[in-house]
Amino acid sequence: MKPFYHQIADLFQVPAAEGTYRLQHPQDADSTREDSESMGKVSLSEGDYESAIEHFKRAIKKANGPDAIALANLGGAYEAADMLPQALRQYEKALRLKQSAELRVGLADMYGRYGRAREMIQKLSEAIELEPDNPFCHFKLAEAKRRSGFREEALRSAHLAVACAPDQSFYHFWLGDLLIEMRRFDEALEAFHAAIELSPGDDYLFAQAAMAFRALGRQAEALKAVRLASDLDPTKNLYHGLLERLYAEMGLEEESKQEQSRSRHMDAYDFERLGDWFGRSQAPTDPTWPIS
Repeated sequence: MKPFYHQIADLFQVPAAEGTYRLQHPQDADSTREDSESMGKVSLSEGDYESAIEHFKRAIKKANGPDAIALANLGGAYEAADMLPQALRQYEKALRLKQSAELRVGLADMYGRYGRAREMIQKLSEAIELEPDNPFCHFKLAEAKRRSGFREEALRSAHLAVACAPDQSFYHFWLGDLLIEMRRFDEALEAFHAAIELSPGDDYLFAQAAMAFRALGRQAEALKAVRLASDLDPTKNLYHGLLERLYAEMGLEEESKQEQSRSRHMDAYDFERLGDWFGRSQAPTDPTWPIS
């Protein structure tokens, strides 16, 4: 990726000398650790990862002894540059210096990218021991367990995330999505209801609730939920595709035809989501349900 100042030059079709758009930053004042860190963050934000790495390396040299924050900054620059082995080493060094839940979550993400599920789950469990009331830590553990196929354990962690942050819509939504995957549609509907009460303007939540309604045989409520989603975001052709199919299922052929003028504008991604929506909203007793 080009440094940000080069991207600006390209956009306005003007020549850009090195550093043209960085004059507002203390480029030549790299004399203290704080200066180096500041300049590293500027370079990182501009997409100049090579410079960011060099600045953060200088910050480490200027620190009075080993410093977890400086090492974590360098690890972040390596990660942004997609230099994963180097990033992992810096995060591990930082973690040996500081008992930090945030660092453990970051390191767990790195392990996840390497497919090291056991180490990922271990680090997230350690993060929770340090901060048992942190909903994000419980969510990340739930996410890791779900990815590893341990859905019941993921469900327990998801419930803990909700318990730690009952006023955050996202955790209710994520819990509902997991329950849909587990075909526990009554419970999923309760989770989506809670999410919608907290974020009533989120069209996607209504579409998810509709999925649970349909699986429970409550087509009228499913239809109403999709209509509400479409009212919130009339630009999404996907919702017209859902309405077309739902009307047809209910024998309302005229209404179904009325939705075709918009549903035919769905792109390939919309068609994929449409198939997924109807696949995931099959009734629990449907023998064709794809159990994975």
